[in-house]
This record gives sequence, structure tokens and C-alpha cells, in this order.
Amino acid sequence: MILARMSLPTKSVVADDIEIARRILAHIDAGTTDEGEPWREPVDNYLNPRLFADELRLLRNAPSVFVPTATIPNPGDHIERVAYGVPLFAVRGRDHRVRVFRNACRHRGFALVEGTGCSHALVCRYHGWTYRLDGSLSHVPHAEAFPDLDMSTRGLVEVESREVDGLVVIGALDCTGPSADDDEAMAWLTDGTPWRDKLVPAQQVLSVESTVRAMNWKVLVEQFLEGYHIRSTHKTTFYPLQYDDLNVVEAFGPNSRITFPYRNIERLRDRPEDSWTTDARVTYLYHLFPNVMLATFPDLMIVVALDPVDVEHTTATTYTMARPNVVQKGSPEERPSKDPLAAGDFVARGAREDNEMSQGVQRGLRAGANAFLEFGRHEAAIGHFHRTLQGRLAAADRTSR
Repeated sequence: MILARMSLPTKSVVADDIEIARRILAHIDAGTTDEGEPWREPVDNYLNPRLFADELRLLRNAPSVFVPTATIPNPGDHIERVAYGVPLFAVRGRDHRVRVFRNACRHRGFALVEGTGCSHALVCRYHGWTYRLDGSLSHVPHAEAFPDLDMSTRGLVEVESREVDGLVVIGALDCTGPSADDDEAMAWLTDGTPWRDKLVPAQQVLSVESTVRAMNWKVLVEQFLEGYHIRSTHKTTFYPLQYDDLNVVEAFGPNSRITFPYRNIERLRDRPEDSWTTDARVTYLYHLFPNVMLATFPDLMIVVALDPVDVEHTTATTYTMARPNVVQKGSPEERPSKDPLAAGDFVARGAREDNEMSQGVQRGLRAGANAFLEFGRHEAAIGHFHRTLQGRLAAADRTSR
């Protein structure tokens, strides 16, 4: 497991295609995988409401990824999400800048944006208060009924945000002021060198789906971060195409990237190294701490945001995207040979299998059989996640004293 030093990123901190292929082929030949330090996570940490409250407070006080920028490509496009229990929405203005606002009218608090859409102005469906795309209040029906209203001060409440490398990243939601730690956390999310070439081309949004799952948010994070389960969980989906328990694991700051190789990577052996590419030969899974996953597939890019609801429930929002040149158009004769929608169905089958396993873990947490969950040397990215979370919780506790 490669751990990048904890400083502001200045160049790519993950390996290039050729180095990844070298490491995978070496693992195939040796029957090995990347290894890291084992980790034991107390079962009580998944069940304790007080710890959950501390985690939620921590998440609201740190930068995080909000949405992929592909969801709002044009002026007027907007999309909402409840991030850590806080209703927010992003909108692209006439100046093409993305802004993120708290999703509440300044009159009676009605949610302005529901789902996705495109509008010339943001109009509250309740009483018709109207806001420009930059958030300023432009019209109040029967304004004479509000003699003390200063429209210039009653615009929508904006949240700090940045659009960079295919993502909209938001600042802390409950923070009283910026700190050096916030700056560093923001830097690890806004230097997209590790994922830029994978995410930015995926400009066609195929679907946005949001589901509340009956499990702790950390259980959901864990299901993405190891390939030790491929053979037993994905017998007829991923396992025929991928290797079981063979991964390259890289950490960069609080984030990590796990490479899941496909069996067709063996075809590179007879080709010159300078022609090697991992396109359609691996899935890259980027965990952007704390709660967002970027996953590459041959015809798809999937972004998953995991929002804790309570200690036993999490909202999973999945954005499925593709490059425009692989999206079906026109008659069958005019369509590309690959079908991203069919690929999406295949990936969804694998995701359902993962969720079934995570639901089983959640049930087992209350069985009283284990004092801790055991993560081995082949599940190193999970250990990195828990170490990072534990370290930040401890730092927050010291600060609050």
C-alpha cells in the first residue's frame, strides 16, 4: 500500500497506467496482492448514537464532494441533495459559475429545488418568491405586505463551493471559520490529478438515483474498498471478469484508490509497454474522504455519495454517467457497438449483491458475537479510512476542550 505524505498535492500521487499494469501482472504471477496494516474496528462504533452524533458533527465541519459537474452543464441547470442532513442545491448561473445554496426559501423555508431541472429563475412553489440564478431575491408578490423587508439582504444563503476537475466541492456546513486543516482537506478534494482524466470526459448523465439503506454509513463505505469478496459475493457477475483478492491500493492524503483488474489485462503481456493502457482492463475506485466514491467502468463513470441519516440509516445517491460518444443515438445502425445502459444494468446487479452483504453485516452487528470487526492485510483501504476518521475525531475532540 502506497501512502502519500500529508502535504498539499502538487503532482499526481497515484501510479500511471504502465506502473499499475506492471504491479497487477507481478501480483498475478506471484499469487499476491497489495498489503497494508490490519485494523480492528469496535462493533460499538457502528451502533453508538453518541459517536454517530460526533461523526455527523465532524462531517458537517469539513469540506466534501457535493455533486458531479456533469449534472448541471448549462445555465439554469440545478440539482439538490441532502448532505449530512442539510438540504442543499447547486445551480449554474448565467455567468456559467456554479453556486451552492441552502435549499430553503427566505420567506417560509420551503425547499426551492426538488430533484433536477433547468430554470430561468428559482421560484418558490408556495408563495412565488423568486430568486435569480445568483441567489439574489428578485420578486416578492404583494411586496407591500412586508414593509420591513430589505430584498437586497434576503437572497438565498450560499455555501462555499468550488467547481474543479469534474466535481462541485463544498466547504464546511457548520464551521465557524476556516482553518489550516480545512485548507488541506479542501486541497485533497480539489486537485483532481488522480481522477481528472477518468471523470471529466463523462459528461452525459444517464441517471440519478437516491435510496435510503438500513445500515450505518461506515458499513456502506467499507463495501467499496476491498476485492477480498469478489469470488464469494459476485460469482456470476464480477468474478468471471475480475480476479478475486487481487488489488493495487494507493492512498493520497485521506483519500484512496483501489484498482480492481479484469482478466483481460493478461493481453498486455505480448505488447510493448509504451502502448499499455488500463482502459477497459481495470476498475478504479476512488474514495474521496469521507463519503464519496468514484468508480470507473469500460463505458460508465459512477459517483456515489453516502449521507448518514442516523446510526442505522444512510442515503445513497448514485450518479451514472458516460462519455457522450458511447451513448446510444439514432437507429441501431448508427449506435456505437457498446451499450452503456446495458453496462449500467450489469454494474447494478453487482451493487445489489454488495448491498445484500452490507445488510447482513448490519444485522450481525447486534448479534453480540463480536467485540470488533476484523479487517485483514488485504483490506488495507478500509483500515486507512478508519484511521483517518479516528484521527479527525480525536483532533476535533481536542479542539472542543
